Amino acid sequence: MIDFPVVQLNSASQLLLQFDDFSFDSRDYMYILSHCNADWTISELHSTEFVNGFSDNYIQDYQFSFNTKVSYVHYELLLPNQDIQLTKSGNYILTVYDSENPDRALMTKRFMVYDNLLSIQAKVQQATLAEGRFTDHEIDIIVNLNNVKYVNPIRDVHLSIYQGHRWDNVIKNLTPSFIEQKRLVYDFEEESSFEGGNEYRFFDTKSLRFLTERVQEIITDSVDIVLLYPDYPWANQAYGFYPDIEGYYKPNILEKSDPSIEADYVWVNFCLKQNVFIDEGDLYIYGGLTNWTLTEDSRLNYDTRLGCYETSLLLKQGYYNYTYLFLSDKTQTSSQMPVDGNFHQTSQNYLIFVYVYDYDFGYDRLLGIQRLSSKGMF
Repeated sequence: MIDFPVVQLNSASQLLLQFDDFSFDSRDYMYILSHCNADWTISELHSTEFVNGFSDNYIQDYQFSFNTKVSYVHYELLLPNQDIQLTKSGNYILTVYDSENPDRALMTKRFMVYDNLLSIQAKVQQATLAEGRFTDHEIDIIVNLNNVKYVNPIRDVHLSIYQGHRWDNVIKNLTPSFIEQKRLVYDFEEESSFEGGNEYRFFDTKSLRFLTERVQEIITDSVDIVLLYPDYPWANQAYGFYPDIEGYYKPNILEKSDPSIEADYVWVNFCLKQNVFIDEGDLYIYGGLTNWTLTEDSRLNYDTRLGCYETSLLLKQGYYNYTYLFLSDKTQTSSQMPVDGNFHQTSQNYLIFVYVYDYDFGYDRLLGIQRLSSKGMF
């Protein structure tokens, strides 16, 4: 996946879900959609109110892996499709399950559907407050409601700001700093600011015959093992720009033509050369390769023999971005500060979503989005 999961209502655009199942046989996987409120709680809409078609459908597009050490079945799903069309804007959760065990979800994915009925003016700038002047990004926003009907803009309009694809640090529940007729102005010094973070790290496993970028050694086994060069903390270094793909990844393979079924899975070993953190907490690999979540598999353990934090992930061949996030036991908030630092020059993508409550149908309509980037601004 290389973009944020959002699609315009009644457009020709589609979202693509791809996943692999480590199995020798295909399974009867099905999916169902749930409509959500702006805060991602399930809305009160019945499925017939937000989709045309059957509420539960089979995933019918699949292929078997070819000439790989790790066997798998590759599944793909496009939304909307001929079986299901979306009729309401808002937040959605897609749930995939096995038809033989419908009560157990195999995976859930979030996505948004928007209707472009209002306009958003926004800018990202260096933080105003002295404390975050050289580490944070400040987002200033003006929402033009145009001809959108509402009762109380303070209560009925909901704003969410995402830093890239990160679900863990979204800013929401902001009250406008002031209102001008049908313009809502969000102009804050701290409430709408993000830690700038640093650029994403990267590695390349498109080939298992040659040592590609950031690969130190390849160990041939029943499942091949890729040892990356050790990483070192960037927090105490000067900021340095290099292009990244904003934390995403792209499956790929050099020696073959179809990475969806011909790319193999390999164990990728990560090593961060770092003394044990003084603060209590856990260190994680983070990015598209961990599905933008802090999971037990992505948590690094300290190896006193190697003098580094270490873990391994089973990943499909391709080009990957990643970063390290530290989750403090005290604050329960994730930060790059202990590892890679925060710099206002960092290139970050931001997405702004504006919801307006619909009293006729009782749900949060997603009526506008805005994308902006800090790339090249500082």
